[in-house]
Amino acid sequence: MTRYMAIQSVPGLTEQEFRQVFSVPRGWKPGGGATILKVYCDLDRGKVFTECEAVQQSHFEDWMKRVGWSYDAIYTVDLVHQTGTIWRL
Repeated sequence: MTRYMAIQSVPGLTEQEFRQVFSVPRGWKPGGGATILKVYCDLDRGKVFTECEAVQQSHFEDWMKRVGWSYDAIYTVDLVHQTGTIWRL
C-alpha cells in the first residue's frame, strides 16, 4: 500500500461536520481500497490535511468525492501511522 497526504479546501466546515464524516470505527476502509489514517483540520481557514493508505491514488480520490471535499493537491509520502483519534487543539 502507498501512503498519501491530501491538502483539501472545505470552506465553512464546522467541527460538527468534521466529526460526522469521521464518526466511524477505527481502521475504516471506505470501499475496501483506502484507509483514512489521520486528519488535521484548520476550521478558520477551511483546510483539511488527510493522510491515507491506499492501493492506488484513485481509491483515495473516490473517498474525497463521496464526502464532498475537493482537494488542492495529493502527495505520496511516508508518515507515522496514527488512526482513529480526533482532538481539538
